[in-house]
Amino acid sequence: MLGKPGSVPLFGQALIRDVVLPDILGDDVDNIAYWEGKQLARRFQLGNIEDLSRFFQQAAFGTLQLTTQSAKEWQFSLSGAPVASRLAHNLQAPFMLEAGFLAQTVEQMIGVVAETKTPLATPKTATDAITLSVHLDPQDAIADPAELTPMTLIVPDQPDSTDLPTE
Repeated sequence: MLGKPGSVPLFGQALIRDVVLPDILGDDVDNIAYWEGKQLARRFQLGNIEDLSRFFQQAAFGTLQLTTQSAKEWQFSLSGAPVASRLAHNLQAPFMLEAGFLAQTVEQMIGVVAETKTPLATPKTATDAITLSVHLDPQDAIADPAELTPMTLIVPDQPDSTDLPTE
């Protein structure tokens, strides 16, 4: 990562996520990251897909786009420099923090139990993006989503020189 100028700002995040945490947490790293993603979504409640995408960008998770939507599944594409850099160095890089955050946010927005699946990349399928599939259970309702108090995100007028690359 340090050899590619666009990846340098992402090095610290990747170092902690892909080296330090797996060393500390061992085999439980994916489960704990998913749970922590859900915890973060409870702290940073978002009320719509636009704010969710903006949060992913500002948290340096990548560029999130809703690609398909049905009553039982929402599919998102996660792309950009953070995703491409992690996949370039480790095809098995987990995106469980993002998956947990996405599951909890969708659950809070629509009021049914949600779980996100992340397929592992392989040399044949590796690209600069991953698909996050949020599976919904319309029969398993949670608290009324109208009870949420979504946070207000600040939208910068123009990018500054410290913004991370999105490509």
